Amino acid sequence: MSNLIRSELHALGLRKDPATFSHSVRVGLLAQAAARQLGMPEDEERMFTVACSFHDIGKLLVPRELLVKRLPLDERERERIREHPLLGVRLVRRLGWRDPRMIATVRSHHERWDGTGYPDGLSGESIPPWARLCAVFDSFDAMVQSRSYNRVKTMGEAADELRKQSGHQFDPASVELFFSIPEIAIKKIRRYR
Repeated sequence: MSNLIRSELHALGLRKDPATFSHSVRVGLLAQAAARQLGMPEDEERMFTVACSFHDIGKLLVPRELLVKRLPLDERERERIREHPLLGVRLVRRLGWRDPRMIATVRSHHERWDGTGYPDGLSGESIPPWARLCAVFDSFDAMVQSRSYNRVKTMGEAADELRKQSGHQFDPASVELFFSIPEIAIKKIRRYR
């Protein structure tokens, strides 16, 4: 991933929340590795990488204390965090990003293949393709990194969870693509802090 994308994330203020900043960079790096596996043209690879890197940008507009809270969130707090995809869309539009694939990725990265996700309850093929891929990268990274709300999984445990959720939470083709990324690349990306 280019230093330019890291600089953009930094300038936008994601550096104030180091965990979200590092997570966003790692998700972008996974997207870049997947784009190369797919043989995307360079300009499409860059936009896909940016879209996945910016997937959580709406968290800039969510109170930080909710993002780092260790105790279980109450229903109102969960709803506030669940607003971040829509807040992210507003933010990327204000920043001048107009690519519909990017906007769809930011909006729909928490949609689930079985229709139980948010913000729109989309299911299956109605979920934008880039968002389906981003959901896999986002979840994998969340599982293997220390977060306030979950136990860290090993790469093997996270891989098993992706397989288990294929066809439920995740698009099966997106999970399959994730597993086509060379393991050495995933291990290298995982170490980014």
